[in-house]
Amino acid sequence: MKRPLVLLAGLPFLVWAVFALPDVLASARNAWDWRRALILLSGTLALWWMSAGMLLAARPAWLAQRFGGLDRLYRLHKDIGIGAGLIVFTHWMLEWLPKNLAKAGFIERPVRGPRPPRGPADQWVDLAKDVGEWAGYILLALVVIALVKRIPYRYFRWVHKLFPLVFIAGAYHGLMLMPASFWQQPLGWLTAGMAALGVVPAWLSLLGRIGTRRQYVAHIESLTRHPDGVLEVVCRPTAWPGHRAGQHVLAHFGDTAEGAHPFTMASAWNPADGRLTLAIKALGDYTRSLPGRLDIGHPVRLEGPYGSFTFDSPALTGQHQVWVAGGIGITPFLARLQDLAARGGTPGPVDFFYSTADNPASGYAAELPALCSAAGVRLHRRHTDRDGPLPAEQVRACLGTGSSVWFCGPAAWGDSLARALGAGAGPAPVAFHRELFEFR
Repeated sequence: MKRPLVLLAGLPFLVWAVFALPDVLASARNAWDWRRALILLSGTLALWWMSAGMLLAARPAWLAQRFGGLDRLYRLHKDIGIGAGLIVFTHWMLEWLPKNLAKAGFIERPVRGPRPPRGPADQWVDLAKDVGEWAGYILLALVVIALVKRIPYRYFRWVHKLFPLVFIAGAYHGLMLMPASFWQQPLGWLTAGMAALGVVPAWLSLLGRIGTRRQYVAHIESLTRHPDGVLEVVCRPTAWPGHRAGQHVLAHFGDTAEGAHPFTMASAWNPADGRLTLAIKALGDYTRSLPGRLDIGHPVRLEGPYGSFTFDSPALTGQHQVWVAGGIGITPFLARLQDLAARGGTPGPVDFFYSTADNPASGYAAELPALCSAAGVRLHRRHTDRDGPLPAEQVRACLGTGSSVWFCGPAAWGDSLARALGAGAGPAPVAFHRELFEFR
C-alpha cells in the first residue's frame, strides 16, 4: 500500500520541481515568497490526493482487481483521506499562521506594492477563497470523525456523504487560484486532469449511482439465531451472477442511516439452488439489532461480489495451504469447504486451524467436522476459553516449502501471526493472505 502513496506524493512534486521550482528559485526574495510557493505546492498536492480518494470511493472493478480486492482498495482510500487531511491542514497553516503572526506584530511582513483595480473576475476569486476555506474545515472534521471509532458508524456514514461536495468545492478553489504560469505547463494540465477524474465519481456519488450496476435484490428465506450470537441469514437473490468462495458482498437491509455493510458469504454458489448465506456476528449496535429487524421475506439489496480472498492463486493451486480462522472469520472457509466437497475434495493438502471462545459443539458451524471430512481438509479445532490462544508455533509446524497461509479473524491476531510466521516484513518464507476488513 505504500507504493501508491509514494507515487501520489512524488509525481506532482516532481512535476512541480521541474516546471515551477526554477521560477521560484529565480524570483524568490524572502521567506514570504517561499511561503507562497509552498502554499501553491501544498494546494496542488491536496487536490491530487482528494481526486485519488474520490476515484477509489467509486469502487471501480478494474482498480479493485489491481489492488487485490475491495478491502485493500478501501484501506488505500482511508490512507489517502488521512494524507489529504494532513496536506490540507499544512496548506491552511501556511496561509493562516504567518499572516496572523504578522498582524500580531511577532514577525514582519514585506510592504506590498500597489494592487491593480478590482474587476468582475475578482468576485469569483474571492468566492473560491471562501469556498476553499470552509471545504478545508469540513475535510478536517471528516478525517477526525473517521478516526474516532467511538462515533457510531451511521454518523460517520452521513458525514462522509458530504465529501463529494467538499471535493467539488476544493477543486473549484484549487483551479480558480492556480497561477496563470501553471496553466502554461504540464503541472496545470495534469492537475486539471486529476480534478476531472475526481469530479466524475463525485457527481455519481451525489446521484447515488456508485455500485448500482453490481446491485441485486434478494429476499430472506430463513433466519437462524445461534447461541454464540451469530445470525445466519439465507436469502435468494434475483439475477445473481454467482460468486467464488471467499468473496464478500455489501448488504443493505433497508436501514437508510446505516446503509450497506460488508459481509463475507458463508456458502458456495450453486446455480441450481440459487441461494446464498450470510453469517453475521453481533459485534456492534447495528449487528446486535438485526435479529429484531429482519423476518422471512424481508428484502435485501446485495452489491458485489467483491474480494480476492479466493484460495486459488495460480502459483499455489494444488500446493499445501494452511487456513487460520477465529470466530466469525470462519465464513470464507465454510464457503470454500462447501465448494471443495462439491468438487470431490481438495486438489492439495489443507490444514485448517479454527479457534473460537465458544463451545464448539453448540456454536455456529457445528457441521464443520463433517464438512472438513467431505472436503478432505485436516481440521485443528481450538476452544480458547479452555485451551488458551492458538500458538503460532502450531501453525508454523505445519508449514513446508511452497505452503501458503490464509487468515481471517481479528486484525491484531492477524498482525501478530504474520510477524510470527515471518510474513510481516522482508522476504517471507510463506505467502500470507488475509482480508483487511476494517473499512473504517
